[in-house]
Amino acid sequence: MPAMQTSASVPSMPPAVALGSLPSSNAALPVNNSVPSAAPAAAPMVASAPSTAGAYTHTIAGGESLYTIARRYEVTTQALVQANGLSSPDKIVVGQSLIIPGRPDLVRTPQTAAQPTVQLASATQTLGAAPAPLGRPQAAPQQVAVTPAATPAPAAAPVATPAPTQVATAPAAEPVASGNDKFRWPVSGRVITDFAASRGTGINIDVPEGSTVKAAENGTVIYVGSGVEGYGNLILIRHANGYVSAYAHLNGMSVAKGAAVSRGDSIGTVGMSGSVSKPQLHFELRKGATPVDPVPLLAS
Repeated sequence: MPAMQTSASVPSMPPAVALGSLPSSNAALPVNNSVPSAAPAAAPMVASAPSTAGAYTHTIAGGESLYTIARRYEVTTQALVQANGLSSPDKIVVGQSLIIPGRPDLVRTPQTAAQPTVQLASATQTLGAAPAPLGRPQAAPQQVAVTPAATPAPAAAPVATPAPTQVATAPAAEPVASGNDKFRWPVSGRVITDFAASRGTGINIDVPEGSTVKAAENGTVIYVGSGVEGYGNLILIRHANGYVSAYAHLNGMSVAKGAAVSRGDSIGTVGMSGSVSKPQLHFELRKGATPVDPVPLLAS
C-alpha cells in the first residue's frame, strides 16, 4: 500500500500518545521541510518525596495516563509531576497513588456534632418566717416551699452532614476489535516521512487537502482538539488491543470525544494545520506509551 519513502525533513518528536494519554509538553514537535525545529526539551526535574498529608490522591487505573488524569482534575501535567516527584510523565504504573495538587475542595472534611447544653433544675428552698415582736409569743415557723423552675427540654443534637463522597464513573465498554489481523490505512497516499525519519513517532502521508480520513480500527475517541503544539487539529482513538492511533494536521474533524467508531468510519478530512506547509496526514500507532512503526501493522 505505501509507496516509496523519502528523506524529507524530520518532524520533531511529538508528546507521548498512550492508552488514554496525550503528549507531554516538553517533547519536541513535528516539523516539515520549511519549518525550523522546535526549542530543545526542558531540563529534567529532580524527583522529590511527595507528601499526601491533607491532599487528595488518585489511584491510577488501567488505561490512564498523566495527561488524562490532569485533564480530569483540571490541573497541568507539570503540576502532577512536581507534586509527586516524578522523574518523567511516562513513569507511572497502575495502582500508583498520585497527589492532585491545587484541589483542596476534593478533600473530605468531617463535621463534628454540636454537644447539647443541659440546664440543671434548681433545688427546692425552705424559708423560715420572721421572728415575732418582743413581748409576744413567737408563732411556729412557717415553711414556704419555693417552686423549682421548669426544666427546659434538652435541645436536639444537630445531625452532622457528611461531606459528599466522590464516586468514580464506571467507564463505558470498549468497542470490540473488528477481527482483522492488521489496521487499515487511514488514507491512500505516498509516505513522505517514514518512522525512522520522524525520529520514531509515526509516518507522514502525502494526501490532497479535503481527502477523507478513516478510523484504522474499531475504538473509542479519547481526544479531539488542537491543544498539542505542532500537531494542529488532532484526533486520538483508543483500541481494544491496547493500541492508540493518532491523526494529525487535519482540516475538519467530524467526531466527538467519547464517541465509538468502527473500522473505516470517516473521522475528518486532510489539511495542513499545525507545523506543516502542505496538506498531509501525520499518522501514529502507540502500544501503551511506546510509539511503534505503523507500516508493518497496516494491511497491505
